[in-house]
Parts: sequence; structure tokens; C-alpha cells
Amino acid sequence: MIGQNESVTYWCLKAQNDLKNAGHEIEHDDPALDTVCFHAQQAAEKYLKAYLL
Repeated sequence: MIGQNESVTYWCLKAQNDLKNAGHEIEHDDPALDTVCFHAQQAAEKYLKAYLL
């Protein structure tokens, strides 16, 4: 089992990847805004999970 610090790092890295995906999509000429919102919401959940850990 991984430790608490590793879990926090894991969730923060996953959240950063979600934000990266949202950022890449929003830069398109015709972005899929539902996808941007989805990744932003997922990032928020993952950062909250990391905070609660």
C-alpha cells in the first residue's frame, strides 16, 4: 500500500493532467466546451481528494 504523501502526490499529478487536457482543448479554434468543463470538474475533485488525504 502506498503512503499518504504518495497518494496526495498521485492525485495532484492526475489533477494537473486533467487541467492540461482542458487547457489544450480550450486553445482549439472550435473547442469542445463540455470536454473542457468535464476535465476542470475532474481536476477539482482530484485536488479535493488530495486535500482531504
